[in-house]
Amino acid sequence: MLFGIPSAFKILGALSLGKLPDVIGRKNTLLAISLLTLLPHLVMVLFGSHIYVYIIGRSVVEIGLGFLLSALPIYLNEICEDHNRAKHGCLMMFFLPLGGLYGYLVGPVTSVRWFTFLCAAPLIPQIIFLLVLFPESPIYSAAKGDRITTINTLRKLRSNKTEDEIAQDYIEIERSLMNRNEGVGCGFKDLFSTRGSRMATLIGFLSSVGLPVSGVPSIMAYVAPLFNDANTNLSGNLVAILVGVVKLTFYFITFAVVKKVGSRPLLLFSYIATGAFLTIIAVYFYLNTTNSPIVHTIRWLPIVCVLLYIASYSLGIGSVSVSLLSELYPNDMRSTGCCFVRTSVAIINAVISTSFPLVVEHLGVHYSVGMFSAGCFLIFAFLYFFLPETGDKSFLEIQEILNK
Repeated sequence: MLFGIPSAFKILGALSLGKLPDVIGRKNTLLAISLLTLLPHLVMVLFGSHIYVYIIGRSVVEIGLGFLLSALPIYLNEICEDHNRAKHGCLMMFFLPLGGLYGYLVGPVTSVRWFTFLCAAPLIPQIIFLLVLFPESPIYSAAKGDRITTINTLRKLRSNKTEDEIAQDYIEIERSLMNRNEGVGCGFKDLFSTRGSRMATLIGFLSSVGLPVSGVPSIMAYVAPLFNDANTNLSGNLVAILVGVVKLTFYFITFAVVKKVGSRPLLLFSYIATGAFLTIIAVYFYLNTTNSPIVHTIRWLPIVCVLLYIASYSLGIGSVSVSLLSELYPNDMRSTGCCFVRTSVAIINAVISTSFPLVVEHLGVHYSVGMFSAGCFLIFAFLYFFLPETGDKSFLEIQEILNK
């Protein structure tokens, strides 16, 4: 109940974002999300003597998380230069498993109230940095016709460039905004009005839907039993820490190599490798269910495969896909497109998480894992033919590719 109900509110967060970044700005949207996330943590610390306080508080936090996963990639992609977008997008995703590992480490040694406070503590310097140091997106400022603010922001973000180079960057932003009216006349129906917007929506959806389709949220519930079945004598918390370390390591590897390798190869490799390891895990579960004698000689196999499965997921599906989504849309559609795709993925995630235990009970865990594997292979096949490489390309160049 404590985890199931709040998770459903992530859908509301993704759905509610809409065009808020276009109305109040990218920076102010992130500030509002930070405050929205901080306040329920403080309420839980002060009044968290009843389970319902935590359910309501976590539900509000999940709404904020739904906001964040749509708004932060937009802001980050708009302040980065073309050749650094993918790299910094992966760095952004690196902090998700870092936060999870932080929770795994402090959770077992603190009370619930202190744990809640420690989860809220990083938000305080974050809000201060947003207020004092973070600039508004230059694309948003330019779309509002504020040339002076845009130039000053570009100077701050790209201090290594000359005035001529800054002026050229501003011209590029103006070109990308040409014939676009930021924040006006773009609704959900416009996401399907042209070939470019349709391709952006389809590619963005299929690359992002791998987050639930790969089965990570569902299969993680079976990690501890897998390790126990292998007679490792590892506690559930230690298993969670081990998985967290693997995710953190490979998210960092992605950050380090994505600029050199490219987003497309990493994402394609991630899908095919994740599907392969899911297939092996499914076969192991099937053999275990049928009491095959070979199972006793390969107790180590599921441990290795689960860790490699998490590693391959972290190399692309979990890291690249979130940042990629906001690169695919033109400026006036970016907020609406990310909102639509993130909401759709959140709904599918809720359906999969809810139905997974039922499928396991009636058909077996091997059947469920096999479906996750098939889903990864199908998404790989589509992306192989339609996903362009977005690294080192401007938003305008990406739109030209999608419109062909």
